[in-house]
Amino acid sequence: MRIIDLTGLIEEGMWTYGPPLPEVSIRKIIHQNGVVSYSITLGSITGTYLETAAHWFENAPSLDDVPPERLITNAVVVKLRAKGPLEHIELDELSPYKSKVRKGDALLVSTSWDSKWHEGNFISGSPHFSREALDWVLDRKVSILGGDIPCYDDPRKSEGLVKKLFSRGVLILAPLINIRKIRKERVKLMALTPRIKGTCAFPCRAMAIEG
Repeated sequence: MRIIDLTGLIEEGMWTYGPPLPEVSIRKIIHQNGVVSYSITLGSITGTYLETAAHWFENAPSLDDVPPERLITNAVVVKLRAKGPLEHIELDELSPYKSKVRKGDALLVSTSWDSKWHEGNFISGSPHFSREALDWVLDRKVSILGGDIPCYDDPRKSEGLVKKLFSRGVLILAPLINIRKIRKERVKLMALTPRIKGTCAFPCRAMAIEG
């Protein structure tokens, strides 16, 4: 068995999606007896996070409602050519995988954009799905769409693509790292978050397991 950690590091000074979300703050607390704890401030969509339709739809299930079997699932790995700033993920790049994606699978899409994690345009220059490519994903009836990009929609102007995903009950897992390091086309995916009542998203630990 081989485990690939797909989780980006959360640290002070890292990228955020901007106000009203807070900057990341990690503060050490020393108790009177010398025991160490930490005070951590971050937004719910910080680092690698899992998100439900409650991001858009008030009555949609929150993270604590998601059954654990949805968080440990089979996944298909798609490695595209390295994308530049604001490039689309196109339908013709995904179409060859049509017979490989089964209903209920997770889909993990690599564009190599995770190499920009520490760069200033990580969010503003994010590659993203074309409308046709996203419709293809929806037609496959995937349970989770994961990618190494922070924006599935155009970061300059929303085209409603993320809302469309959530309207079908798809969970979003992003931005991932290290998808390129996965050797197999089908893996087991684990994406585990704390059970926090009523939240639409939270950072998670995501891993691909090659059997």
